[in-house]
Amino acid sequence: MRQVRLTLSDAFSQVVAMHREEKGLSRAALARLAQLHQTYIGLLEHGERTPNLDTANAIALALGKSLEEIVTEAAKLQKTGQRK
Repeated sequence: MRQVRLTLSDAFSQVVAMHREEKGLSRAALARLAQLHQTYIGLLEHGERTPNLDTANAIALALGKSLEEIVTEAAKLQKTGQRK
């Protein structure tokens, strides 16, 4: 069976969801902090949206992280190829 490679966008979405859950935030709460719509956060976490750099930065800051930290963590997750 052929293994599907995890994309960086998918890994980013997983890292965002993981940090959101660790902080005990709902999607609505994260969206409010990042000044986004809660539907967007849901679509992002399900891999149906890919944020631009400004949006990704707003999400990272809302999670108390830098964009660099989130992207680095996503890149490491992508290398391991583990899906949530």
